[in-house]
Amino acid sequence: MSHIAAYLIVVSDIHLSHSDDERAKKLLAFLSRIESGQVDTLILLGDIFDFCLGSHPYFQAKFARIGEALEAVVKSGTRVIFLEGNHEFALKALPWKGIEIVPNGTFLIPLRNGQSVQAAHGDMIYSHRRYKAFRWLVKGWFVQAVARLFPGTFLDHLTRKTSEVSRAADDYRPIYHDKILAAVDDWMESKDAIAQYGIFGHFHVPYAEPRRDLKEGAVLSVDSWDKPNALVFQEHGISRVWFEGEGAGVERWEPVAPLVRAALMRPGYPEIRALS
Repeated sequence: MSHIAAYLIVVSDIHLSHSDDERAKKLLAFLSRIESGQVDTLILLGDIFDFCLGSHPYFQAKFARIGEALEAVVKSGTRVIFLEGNHEFALKALPWKGIEIVPNGTFLIPLRNGQSVQAAHGDMIYSHRRYKAFRWLVKGWFVQAVARLFPGTFLDHLTRKTSEVSRAADDYRPIYHDKILAAVDDWMESKDAIAQYGIFGHFHVPYAEPRRDLKEGAVLSVDSWDKPNALVFQEHGISRVWFEGEGAGVERWEPVAPLVRAALMRPGYPEIRALS
């Protein structure tokens, strides 16, 4: 399998149940390509695991193989940043060396070409106040300390069943593209925002939209691994790669294109600046 060269690679919402399920096999194969390639930064944009309590020995052992693969990527010279999603808790307690864990909020990533990207999982960009209060509660130290007292197998079974029920309702949940993108635009246009590109996950929709303010850059999201994929920033532009075969052996690359707001597309969109 050929290696890969990129400024930045982003994966999100993989929802791994085990370190040896089909999604994990595809991820591990792709990580081996990054390890043997020339990639500046890899971002894990949240919900990589269906559930993981990083401070619990059970989950540390369960996902050790993923941690080892990420450590190998770090040793190869790639910066690895892991933003916690709403399915992940206390990841800073994982015994993984070199992986930068971001518990919440927005993280800024400079690119080698002088541009920059701001990243967030997505649920805190657009969600109801009640959801944000609930997220704050379950991610608090008290709830996580109590959860650690339960056997890992019990937590695993409980959260897997909860996820199954939640996913079963996904087909019936409306996606409010206008509201989501308006919130993302506000996020990109806030007084503290300096990035040309914004990337987010959580919604399981592969957005690739021109900015509302028509400035250089774009807002992009990463689809879930119901259709395994990665967002790749390279010198010639931004592409999405879909892993369609066994492992990660069959791929389909395509340049990102507007999913919702094609009317805002401008000349050159969404090419990134080449190195001079």
